[in-house]
Amino acid sequence: MKQKFICVFSILFFAAGCQNSTLKYDLNEQQKIYIHETTKNYGGLIEIYKQRLQHSDSEDTRYKLAQIYYLSNDFGAAKRVLTPVLSTTKNDSILVLYGHVESRLGNNDVALEYLNKAIAINHKNGEAYNVKGIVLLKKRQYDAARYSFNLARENFYDENKVTNNLAMLSILNKEYNEAYKHLNILYTKGYRDQTILHNLLYTLVKLNKMQLAKSFCIGHRLSNDPEILIQELKQIEPVDAIKFNEAVPAQSENQKQYAIEKTVPQQISKEKIVIKPEKQNKSQVGANLSNMTKLDISTETKKLASPTTNSEVISNTAISKQNNHVNQTTNKAKILAVRSGEHEKFSRITFETLNQLSKNQYIIEKISPTEFKLTFYDVSLPAKGVNYVISRISHSNRDFSNVTGSLTSEKTLIIQIKTKQDSIVKDFYAGPNSKGDAHCFAFDFYLKNK
Repeated sequence: MKQKFICVFSILFFAAGCQNSTLKYDLNEQQKIYIHETTKNYGGLIEIYKQRLQHSDSEDTRYKLAQIYYLSNDFGAAKRVLTPVLSTTKNDSILVLYGHVESRLGNNDVALEYLNKAIAINHKNGEAYNVKGIVLLKKRQYDAARYSFNLARENFYDENKVTNNLAMLSILNKEYNEAYKHLNILYTKGYRDQTILHNLLYTLVKLNKMQLAKSFCIGHRLSNDPEILIQELKQIEPVDAIKFNEAVPAQSENQKQYAIEKTVPQQISKEKIVIKPEKQNKSQVGANLSNMTKLDISTETKKLASPTTNSEVISNTAISKQNNHVNQTTNKAKILAVRSGEHEKFSRITFETLNQLSKNQYIIEKISPTEFKLTFYDVSLPAKGVNYVISRISHSNRDFSNVTGSLTSEKTLIIQIKTKQDSIVKDFYAGPNSKGDAHCFAFDFYLKNK
């Protein structure tokens, strides 16, 4: 009897040990996922979900892996991951994500096919109606797009996103008063993301509210030379001014805030939007720009509100990141060292800084397929100054054809890089350096034919 008891106890102990081991493994993986999501390390997330998929092929894992590929702009990889389950899945979320992917690849008819399949499975999927509306806008089927956006609203999809999309529809129809009404609803609520600000500016220009447009442009730092930008916008037709950019698929809150790289259209490529704050006087903006939360076009002397929140929408011309970098930066970006080098498929530039860079301390602008601008705010450089930074980046010359740089009086570092072929840039926090006394931030330039 005693021997039997010992045997049973041993089995239970062994089983408990296995459970603890598995639990520990799961906890470690979840911790890694949380860290990668927080730092937006999509490469790390991809590796985790790929390993999961190797051990156990499931729709859920494929969906999560495809989401990360989508967020990192690798739409081809997202498509490959989802394709094996498309013919059998009953998961409307998978079909909506695939609709996103096909639309981003320019296959709008295919996107509509799968969005309709998602709606057939779940006719209350508000996101499916919203994405369908965006695809229909791309196809210039405006009445159908409006109907789809209204269905998204009826099915409780994000009201702010739908409102912004309806504003885009009004702009495309040249119904600028109607567009203004939609955008002002969001502005009044406190939304200040670059899409909304630029769309409001474009609407004000088309409504011929030039003085208010100029004050608005200066108040939100949309350009260093507002008069030139306004003249450019006057000449641009809505269909040329709008760059379609679907809302990011449903993700964790951290990933919802991911902002994909925006390309400034060639029509205004000379006007590089928003680098440094203007020195403003009372004649330019009237008074303190942070007291009002509503933009009233009935008078051109109202004050403008300061930036607060983000939202996702279709984007238009002249888009860049939030331009309140300097005001929101809390830690000076002290650059200790700069390194560059070539890898098989990309060239990497690494900045070592005393404190970890935050997303509001720099922006990336893609001026053309081969021209990029990196802007760092409130920086201090090593003793050798800008020339040191330029020489360290120029050290990698396989993919870079030209590197120039400058440091403004406001301590803004501007690096302009020309690549030898069409490229894309991926940026991420790479962790501490080998000595643990600095933080590394990497910018990887992928040449499209590699």
